[in-house]
Amino acid sequence: MADISYQQARRLGLKELKLRSARHEYPYLPALEDELEHLNRHNEQLLGTFRIELDQVVGTYTASRGRAFSASFFPLLDESSEFAAKWSALAASHLKEGIREPIIAVEYLNRYYVVEGHKRVSVLRFFGALTVRAEVRRLLPARSREPRILAYYEFLDFYRVTQIQYIVFRTPGHYPALLGLLCGEDRSVWDGDRQRCFYSAVMRFRRSFRDSALSQKLTQDEALLRYLEIFGYSHLQDRTPAEIKSDLAAIAPELLSQAGDKRPVLMTDASEAPPSLIQRIVRTPLHDLKIAFLHDKDPGSSFWTWSHEQGRLAMQEALGDRVESVSCFNMLQGDPARTVRELAEQGYGMIFSTTPRLLPATLTAAAAWPEIRFLNCSLNVSHPIVRSYYGRMYEAKFLTGVIAGAMSSNSKIGYICNYPIFSMPASINAFALGARMVNPEAQIILEWTTVLDADIGGRFARDGVTAVSGSDSFTPALRDQELGVFVLRGGKRENVAYSLWDWGKLYSQLARSVLEGSWSELSSTSDAGQSINYFWGLASGLVDVRCLPTLPAATARLVALLRRDIAVGTLLPFAGPLYDQKGVCRVQADQVLTHEEILHMNWLLDNVVGSIPHSSQLSEEARDLVRLQGVSLPEDE
Repeated sequence: MADISYQQARRLGLKELKLRSARHEYPYLPALEDELEHLNRHNEQLLGTFRIELDQVVGTYTASRGRAFSASFFPLLDESSEFAAKWSALAASHLKEGIREPIIAVEYLNRYYVVEGHKRVSVLRFFGALTVRAEVRRLLPARSREPRILAYYEFLDFYRVTQIQYIVFRTPGHYPALLGLLCGEDRSVWDGDRQRCFYSAVMRFRRSFRDSALSQKLTQDEALLRYLEIFGYSHLQDRTPAEIKSDLAAIAPELLSQAGDKRPVLMTDASEAPPSLIQRIVRTPLHDLKIAFLHDKDPGSSFWTWSHEQGRLAMQEALGDRVESVSCFNMLQGDPARTVRELAEQGYGMIFSTTPRLLPATLTAAAAWPEIRFLNCSLNVSHPIVRSYYGRMYEAKFLTGVIAGAMSSNSKIGYICNYPIFSMPASINAFALGARMVNPEAQIILEWTTVLDADIGGRFARDGVTAVSGSDSFTPALRDQELGVFVLRGGKRENVAYSLWDWGKLYSQLARSVLEGSWSELSSTSDAGQSINYFWGLASGLVDVRCLPTLPAATARLVALLRRDIAVGTLLPFAGPLYDQKGVCRVQADQVLTHEEILHMNWLLDNVVGSIPHSSQLSEEARDLVRLQGVSLPEDE
């Protein structure tokens, strides 16, 4: 005869049965064999016996057992049945000595389906247990491009290293991201101590997360990934549940942004204001402002750092004594957190980090110092507590492509690129379009400086290249460099034009927005985690082209006309029809790519000879950057 525990469990089951039926949902245990009927093929692996999370036990293997339980494994059969008596006896045994016999289960797509032991799962669920010992075999689905299948095969790679089953993602890319955060480049198999340490940290995180309102908005594992992206694994290892809860409150906008799958607001015009929906809190105008710039290198060794430092100096000159600014170099060699703490104590209210390599440190600092305005020079990121900024360099590259196409004597044009990150394919393709505008036979020979064992000069010589697009940046330390567009004649190089970054335009405008009180608080939780990316072009002056006296006057006039048309929006470089290297029409004849589509471009035009390199082909420094901002290559490349 059933005891009171069975009666209570059955009432829960009947209640769930009624609610699910009212919502036209299947009210009983789902059966895996029903789903497997629709699969083309599957393979089986024996995994052994270990503890699995009860939250991941979602159904039964065969349909014959399904109707004895509700969808959450609560019993449904009559209290006078033999089933009820066995359930009650098992419950009594559990309360006295625990359930020791493992269940038998099948794992499929990170979910477990019970073959034997349904009542054991039911009793443990009713009494609030979190795990159950199980003898598990795995069924592998056929490979496909379906997101959940792609994510599952990434899980298998994650599992081979960590032996961890209880982290569940359905979105491709999340398992590799988590593995990178936990292991870096080390892919050695975890031992028991490492597994137990991670499990303890995850359980503390989950306990804190479940106690927060955020648990109603997104899954605990998605929240864990974002937490680790911001704070790092070592930080989590040292935190108590109360401290983790405080951390979660600080990064609530980040988590809400992820929960809502909100794309960043792209601010594409230096004069435009944020959308009125997110203009809710406006700061009082300031009399002065202290601004810090964080760089990963120093101006003497890095083109990129030098150009940003010139931008800081231009901002300082433009705004005078209304701003006080300082630069901190070689930040990755020191302690960024300590530097930011010192800057905060000194009253700095705005901090720019000038490379994606500093984005993790910037996020951590932004969570710790929410009163400071943080910005990072990067693209395609969604972080409400850190705004990002970059320029539409592809607009300038279109113009330098026109110049190279006009100056090439044999239609063979070299293009030197550095990192395969967001916006680089757009710049390459825009250059190729500009060259083809004035020279329909133009071929762009693409080379990458960060590819291991690259022989750029040899490749250009073998292909007979007569015009080249080289570096975009100039520093006094490297005067004799291959700058901008240059022509090769008789073994000599003649520079004719170059594209440039004028970061002073952006830094001055953003600092002025704070001083004048027009900086809106997009990172507030009331805005549900809205993030913003500044993505300015020729019209703002952030990117531009300089023509040298060596460029023929007629070509310079053409470039000036085209520059004006791009700036005012009457000339749009990425207007169809456009075909990729495989002859696929990527942009139809009546189509113009949006800013978002240009930003996420991962293909090359049909007149480009070369490819976007995989991470494995790159130098170590380049791989680090690609992990943060790398172009997502098509799976078949």
